Amino acid sequence: MAKAKFRKGPGFFDGAMLFMVLLAVGSASACWLFLGEEAVKESVQSDFWLVLSVAPKLGLALLIAGLVQTLIPRDLVARFLGEQAGFKGVTLATGIGFLTPGGPMTSFPMVNALHNAGTGRAALIAYLTAWSTLGFQRILVWELPLLGMEFALLRQLASIPLSFIAAFIASRLPRDPQTVSKAP
Repeated sequence: MAKAKFRKGPGFFDGAMLFMVLLAVGSASACWLFLGEEAVKESVQSDFWLVLSVAPKLGLALLIAGLVQTLIPRDLVARFLGEQAGFKGVTLATGIGFLTPGGPMTSFPMVNALHNAGTGRAALIAYLTAWSTLGFQRILVWELPLLGMEFALLRQLASIPLSFIAAFIASRLPRDPQTVSKAP
């Protein structure tokens, strides 16, 4: 049985975490200044209960994404969704994004797992774009019942090219900041 290889992620306190801490402190300070101490206490209490309700769901979504990453062979992902997969990979990623149910707690851990498994940049962008613009469950739960078949179909048809346009743009952008400075 093959042993799973796991990539060590960034440390807990990285630049993104520092930004979020500064944003939280700034927001709390503004809230305190404009609305008073009671508003800050109320907000922190509300956020505490929100974290308690979201944390188990997020933990399970990350666990599922990790298991999916372990179950699907990297060479298979690279063949169908890697940089060399081209238009077929973008089309497949668009279809997977269309079918992925749930909100960000489902899709973003899946993007992380797909990325770690060797999915190319264009396919990842196509997946996220399709998930956010074409989501099948959104059509069934919201658009058809509230807006009707004609609107839902029109919006879907108008949104299909977005995944391909976003993937094309992503495939043409430089890979890292150093590449930008070397551009002619």
